[in-house]
Amino acid sequence: MQITIKKLQEFLSSVQRRKVQTLKVKQGKFELILNRPYKRVTSEVLPSNNSILQTKLAKSTDPKSRTSPISSNKIVTNYSTIVSPMVGTFYQSPAPGEKIFVQIGDNVKYNQTVCIIEAMKLMNEIEAEIEGKIIEILVKDGDIVDCGQALMKVDT
Repeated sequence: MQITIKKLQEFLSSVQRRKVQTLKVKQGKFELILNRPYKRVTSEVLPSNNSILQTKLAKSTDPKSRTSPISSNKIVTNYSTIVSPMVGTFYQSPAPGEKIFVQIGDNVKYNQTVCIIEAMKLMNEIEAEIEGKIIEILVKDGDIVDCGQALMKVDT
């Protein structure tokens, strides 16, 4: 089977509609790798006695599932996630005992190294593909991470 431009366009549009994060397709000499670096997420803080925190994914494209506009008594925070592009071990610093790349509250710039993922004895620097403030680090130093796993939340 030969892959034509039209088939490739149809395939990529199908992938986009289904919101696929990571994909690898190989057929003969043809290889296609798709890796979306982060997800856009919206969180709402509802004022109450216990100050409930609710997190939800960005609004769906399906009009039936859309929620009503957010009322003025809610605080809305948009954040993105930095995800792991590979399977490996997460490290916050270049070596044991050295200064960590980023911590909660730090501002990151585009292409700034935020961590290292060790895969097959290779140290891979992971760079931020967005700018903003680190609001949460979702994994611990030395944890094994999967491809596509969220590593950090960034307030954009």
